[in-house]
Amino acid sequence: MQTYGRSLVAELADAAAEYRQTADASILASRGVRSLTSAEQSFYDGIITAMQAPDVRQALTGADKTIPQTVIDTVLADIENKHPLLAALDIVNTYGSTKWILAKDKMQRAQWGAITSAITAELTGEIDKLEFSDNKLTAFLPVPKDLLKLGASYLDAYVRRILTDALACGLEYGAVKGTGNNMPIGMVKDLDGAVTNHTYADKAAVAVTSFDVTSYMALVARLAKKPKATGEASGRPRAVTKVALIVNPADYLTKIIPATTVLATDGSYKRDIFPFPTEVFQTEQLNTGEAVLGVMENGKIKYQMFVSTGTSGNIEYSDDYRFLEDTRVYAIKLLGTGRPVDNNCFVKLNIANLEALKLKVEVSNIADAAGH
Repeated sequence: MQTYGRSLVAELADAAAEYRQTADASILASRGVRSLTSAEQSFYDGIITAMQAPDVRQALTGADKTIPQTVIDTVLADIENKHPLLAALDIVNTYGSTKWILAKDKMQRAQWGAITSAITAELTGEIDKLEFSDNKLTAFLPVPKDLLKLGASYLDAYVRRILTDALACGLEYGAVKGTGNNMPIGMVKDLDGAVTNHTYADKAAVAVTSFDVTSYMALVARLAKKPKATGEASGRPRAVTKVALIVNPADYLTKIIPATTVLATDGSYKRDIFPFPTEVFQTEQLNTGEAVLGVMENGKIKYQMFVSTGTSGNIEYSDDYRFLEDTRVYAIKLLGTGRPVDNNCFVKLNIANLEALKLKVEVSNIADAAGH
């Protein structure tokens, strides 16, 4: 981290020197340096002053050290640009709130009757409340003192780069495999299963050996029914128009491509040929042999994630890394949570024995040479 931090500082210093010579704003933009809002400028100026103080901890205690929400918006946008899976999730910045109200997906039907009859059905809707004040995702930032001389805009670019890289992996792990214990509930978890010490159990994996049309559509059909809600005899059907297939990168190369690639008549290979509209996402958070199939709607995977810096201070000075010369280490904390929209949005798959695609050729109406 120290080496990486110094490399970023060197890159930003080069950009600053080149900008002073050319006054070309595109140079800064290419390095991630942007114009700051007044709130962001005040925040970074306060942090720079505190970082240069003899007693850093005391200076931070008296500073306004809550990350502006506009910084978090920019970090989320940067993450989505580099991580397609996170870009496809429904990530909401709650702007300081650590509670979120959700409507349950339950059908409520108005009742037919005479025009003078009393109303017999009240559309009251059920709601869920998510609280995530105890869920925090922490990133450590080693800040070389030379960076402080460049100013607030460069510190912002540095902080956002570190946050983007560090938080992306944490958010992706939470969305895919989070246990629910002080972290999001992942796609592979069973919302209706046993919960031990606030930890959700994994769903049973469905073994898959072929992506032929019959086998694949049987998997998609598992997603086409919503869970049974309170007062309902059974889950309602759900129209599924597209699915997401989430896999380990090695499995994508060795399992998915062989199972979904055909040789065209022109001699070229056509890959990602699925019998149903499917978008493939690669993630290192899944082990080889594991995969997840999930519902997509309006370009988004049906998984909700909520992120907030909260209303308390979010930058803390650490004394634990004094061996880093000319560097001070800070911790930035974000509060957040996430979970599947419902328990039938995702199916966990076992693709360890997924076979390569085999084209079947059938010949009918065969006549022998004699014309029989």
